[in-house]
Amino acid sequence: MNDHRDLRTPRVRLIIALACLASISGCAHTSTPNPSVRTHFIQIREQVSPQDLYVYVGEEVRWQNLRSDPVKVSLLSHHRLDLASCEKGFTHFGTMDDSATIPPREYASLCFSQPGTIQYNVWLDPDNPRGSMTPTARVQVSVPPTVRK
Repeated sequence: MNDHRDLRTPRVRLIIALACLASISGCAHTSTPNPSVRTHFIQIREQVSPQDLYVYVGEEVRWQNLRSDPVKVSLLSHHRLDLASCEKGFTHFGTMDDSATIPPREYASLCFSQPGTIQYNVWLDPDNPRGSMTPTARVQVSVPPTVRK
């Protein structure tokens, strides 16, 4: 009996092709947040809460738009391109002047790979740069304490 002819059927070839595509696409998105990383939430309503957030390098920061209209988060601090290790929704991977327009009930996120202070503003009307804006807020990123023996 020839067992190799089963691999030639269109159905088997399709299953093999889909399995290969699934494994390749899983490696293609290296900028998505790691599910095992701690996530910190910044809630956006009429104000931003918390105003000052303290995180460790590698942790994810999520800006959650809890409003019924879109908002725009704009990073103000000057920092290097390699400061972000993951992103969702930002256009320049966490560099200065980067921004993310967040639809209602959605979020944008960054994981910072270097210590530093990131300042940002939230525009409550993303199409009006002179419109209502929250006070400048900060994310302070530090190196996690080392484990002492």
